[in-house]
Amino acid sequence: MKKVILFADTGIDDAMALIYALRNPDIDLLAVVSGYGNVEREKTYRNVEYLLDLANRSDIPVISGSTRPLNGEDPVFFPDIHGEEGLGPIQPPIPEERYANRSNFSKLFRIIKEDDPNEITIVNVGRCTSLAIAWYLNPEVMGDIKETYVMGGAFLVPGNATPVAEANFYGDAIAANYICQNVPDLTVIPLNATREALLTPRDVELIDARTDSPLLDIVEPILDFYYEVYQELEPGIEGTPQHDLAALVATLEIPRMFTYEKREVRVQHEESYANGLSIADFRPGTTDCSGDGCVRIATDLNRDLFANHVIEVLTNQRGRRKLRHRRQKK
Repeated sequence: MKKVILFADTGIDDAMALIYALRNPDIDLLAVVSGYGNVEREKTYRNVEYLLDLANRSDIPVISGSTRPLNGEDPVFFPDIHGEEGLGPIQPPIPEERYANRSNFSKLFRIIKEDDPNEITIVNVGRCTSLAIAWYLNPEVMGDIKETYVMGGAFLVPGNATPVAEANFYGDAIAANYICQNVPDLTVIPLNATREALLTPRDVELIDARTDSPLLDIVEPILDFYYEVYQELEPGIEGTPQHDLAALVATLEIPRMFTYEKREVRVQHEESYANGLSIADFRPGTTDCSGDGCVRIATDLNRDLFANHVIEVLTNQRGRRKLRHRRQKK
């Protein structure tokens, strides 16, 4: 099983990534670090607790992440895209006292040290702030992590927060640049690939028709909300891009799912029109890099393979097939 610690800012696509992790028998979710991003930290933290409640997984610790970017400025939230509470039309019924006593980064480092760090994958699908702070606070422990996946950036394609910047890198460009320049064994899953990670209304209907858990019952309302938002943003789009879910799927290294190239990456983080711009050298004739500072970048994604895989996992078809296979072997 893939041991994963998820860093998230739980809006709709983060929620889909978390639901996928909880439904996938190939993923062992060790903890969730919840920080600001799509909405403020208090709401993202509550949203994680709500989803874990629906899955009956109170054993998974939730760690309190950052409240603002490294430059100290007030963060920009996106309630028009993710809803005022972060989960579209859903008002999570979690009382405040349930999430008042939050765990801090000491808990994160303890989880890593008590497990085998060389087997742990970190997946960051929100702003890079919390992940950068973890590296600042304890580079020794973080340096033992097996690999890191980050959803962020847009290389030679338009951004979604500004004409040139993707939302996670734009939201804290200083942290994003630090991660891209310093974290070893890093894979970046940018808009180049995640724009193809679509779930159509038909896909959502199929998932809803096969629901067997309260956790799956929320998929249709949150993705219907998301679809209406995207129809306003990009009229005619076939479905909703599952940006964060794509980054989690990437950790499983499914053959033919992603196409990658390796480049050195930096993120524009000085105040300018290009703040949050992700930069790598893709000029003709350039080749894959190697060594320190080399980042693996997803440049494409197989849309059909992605959708089929996600539906299979969410509706538990993958788990049923594995169980049949074990019985046949016996």
